[in-house]
Amino acid sequence: MRVDRPAPDGRPRYVLGIEPVSRTVTIGPASGLDVNQIIAGRPVWTGRPPPREPFDCQVQLRAHGEVYACAAWLDADDLLIRLHEPARAVASGQAAVLYDGDTVLGSGTIVATR
Repeated sequence: MRVDRPAPDGRPRYVLGIEPVSRTVTIGPASGLDVNQIIAGRPVWTGRPPPREPFDCQVQLRAHGEVYACAAWLDADDLLIRLHEPARAVASGQAAVLYDGDTVLGSGTIVATR
């Protein structure tokens, strides 16, 4: 779908979400692209038991991308990640890889953001 007229305030809008089942596209301002919380499914851990309590680490959300300071923990079968500073344009299906310095702690596939 193409929108030929600008938003009422004249500012650009961005796709914030796509829901294929309901055929809904959510649009909004650039600030709506900022993500503070990430839910990742199917977490995998390397050489350590799954954490039940939040712990500080770093997360990389794109190959060769920026690394963000965060707190991470398990909640049922999901990996929850709370970023200390927002990341922009994080999408479902991307990998979230946790690090302690250069050591990989674990990873999961992003299923939702907030």
